[in-house]
Amino acid sequence: MKIGYITKEDPTDLSAYSGTHYSMYEALKNEFEEVVQLGPIDHWYKYVAKLKGRLKTLGTDKVFKFQYDIELAKKHAKILDERIHQLNPDVLIGSLVSPEVAFLKTNIPLYLTTDATFPLLQDSYKSHSNLFPESIKNAMILERQAFKKAKKLILPLEWLAESARNHYRVPDDKINVIPYGRNLSVEVGDINEFIQKRTLDDEVILLFVGVRWEEKGGPEAVKIAELLIELGIKTKLIVVGCNPAIDKDFIDVVGFLDKQHPKDVAKLEELYKKASFFILPTKAECIGMSLIEAASIGLPAISTKVGGVPEAVLHQKTGLIFDVDENPQNIAEAIKVIWSNIPQYEDMSVSAYQHYADNMNWENWAKEVRRIISSETT
Repeated sequence: MKIGYITKEDPTDLSAYSGTHYSMYEALKNEFEEVVQLGPIDHWYKYVAKLKGRLKTLGTDKVFKFQYDIELAKKHAKILDERIHQLNPDVLIGSLVSPEVAFLKTNIPLYLTTDATFPLLQDSYKSHSNLFPESIKNAMILERQAFKKAKKLILPLEWLAESARNHYRVPDDKINVIPYGRNLSVEVGDINEFIQKRTLDDEVILLFVGVRWEEKGGPEAVKIAELLIELGIKTKLIVVGCNPAIDKDFIDVVGFLDKQHPKDVAKLEELYKKASFFILPTKAECIGMSLIEAASIGLPAISTKVGGVPEAVLHQKTGLIFDVDENPQNIAEAIKVIWSNIPQYEDMSVSAYQHYADNMNWENWAKEVRRIISSETT
């Protein structure tokens, strides 16, 4: 079977969408006989769309998202239709490309996956909370059209499936939920032995990975680390992905690490291995790819009850999930309880790894995708 893989960005770019396109591409190539890339997709008309947006929002504080411009979407679809005609795949798999595939004319079956629906983006992220009315209208039109065009929606979270049903009336039999996998290959050997070694550390190392410091709960992570120290727990907080102006002796700000660079990847892997807990008190989250990466090495996660987090982290089993406005003192005390009870910490660590191995990995994702497609074509 020949798969046409549609992404807006270059799927061989390890930094695009935190490596999701690349990981998905590799997983598909391992599962199917042939996979041809149909991205990246670009058109000069985007500059016209941006200019239109500036003119329309002149004198307002509203944000115009040129990505949802209808004419731009039609031009992207035309580019894709031409490539599809040339390469002639049996099946199309589109990743995070609802605007780009909305006006496809091809009759080749399209299977669509995305890490968020537009209504959920509006509810969750500041970047989508103050949009120009035309952008909102266009985004809904394009996503509805893309979902209608797709033969199946293959979504990584039940949270997204619920949105597809409620916001676009997509029927249940058109939706399959298959979790995504990790975008960082951290090898630790015998997972049980590795977890046992972690319990010998005399210091709790909290690992925070996030590009947007405030949105991902960076200040809260600092407060939690301070409170752990006050509770008598030797603690270090390692910050990756951003450079907050913090000068505290218990904080190590590493900054942004680019997955395109082997040295940065090696550094990130080392930090995951050193950590005792992964901490992300985020205020907005869809899938939480870093939470999956943490689980893949049996690293318990401390996070919040937003978006898809409760599906990536199982409360009191693979980590701890709190309300966004939870008192940091309660979080610090809960971490102390687990760290002070070695059997409980080891059980939580093993459960985190098992959750990854059983559910949140790309090999399983690709096999399930093949099963779904095969059941539709036989």
